[in-house]
Amino acid sequence: MDDTLPPAEIVHAVPGRARLRIAARRGDAVFFASIATGLSTIPGVSRVDVRPLTGSIVIRHAAPLARIGKAAEQGRLFVLANVASAPPSAPAMGIDPKIVAAAGLGAFALWQLAQGRILPPAITLAWYAAGLAGLLSHGDVAEGNE
Repeated sequence: MDDTLPPAEIVHAVPGRARLRIAARRGDAVFFASIATGLSTIPGVSRVDVRPLTGSIVIRHAAPLARIGKAAEQGRLFVLANVASAPPSAPAMGIDPKIVAAAGLGAFALWQLAQGRILPPAITLAWYAAGLAGLLSHGDVAEGNE
């Protein structure tokens, strides 16, 4: 009997979700059912989806992936092959979608203006852009107090 654990490759990882692939056991439905059961018992793992046909495992988690990998190894499930090369989590960017939309509408307004289409396209787009950017004050009318 072979006592070595199959290596699991990190295919994709973002905070809270990771996709692993165990190519050596592709097609083994019993093995992947045991992986799903075993991973589900690890603290910090909220959901496990397995696809035996492709050898894929999707883990939704709150715990660090390295810790889940260590627990999987201790539980004799698999060895996480490339934990060190897992992609770092992306920093949260504080971009307001309204500002992005306003900038896009403003750019389209300038383009319409350059094309000589002042009324209504350029002015309408500029009006919407200014509204999204918060440059227009609606006063009491916006609150329904005329």
